[in-house]
Amino acid sequence: MRYTYSNTRRAVLLAIAAAGALALQGGGATAQQAEAPPDTILTVVPAPGAMPVHFTDADLADLPQHSFQTSTIWTVGVPEFSGPSLASVLAAAGMEDSVRQIRLTALNDYAVLIDIEQIEEDVPIIANRMNGATFSVRDKGPLWVVFPFDAAPRYRAETIFAISVWQLRHIEAL
Repeated sequence: MRYTYSNTRRAVLLAIAAAGALALQGGGATAQQAEAPPDTILTVVPAPGAMPVHFTDADLADLPQHSFQTSTIWTVGVPEFSGPSLASVLAAAGMEDSVRQIRLTALNDYAVLIDIEQIEEDVPIIANRMNGATFSVRDKGPLWVVFPFDAAPRYRAETIFAISVWQLRHIEAL
């Protein structure tokens, strides 16, 4: 067989793709990495310059779930919110211990910075269910960073309201 630039280039690209696939198989994160699957609901970049980790709703459902009822300044009544804690999502994505701050970004590009110290083991949650059902973009979904606002005065502060991002789509370590 006669090798040409095209054949050599194709072989190199296939080798790179195969090496990348092998590296991803050993990644250990529960969510899919590399190219985002079409049903991606959340993308997390666990360290500056790191490869993004893509979560589907099923990936989030596989994490330990938390739920609570709380009123909000954006809803009527006292809905029940449920989903994994932000801390467990960051851990599943492989967030590095050296990260001190993250950026949360919504579908409309609203973005806030959160210091890692503000994140407790179980609070906030990334709610992917409200009153037991998924909720749409129109209803501030499909993901909403929610604190148990009624549980303690510290959760009813303007700084907490500001980081309660609805329509969450992206988390990035800074």
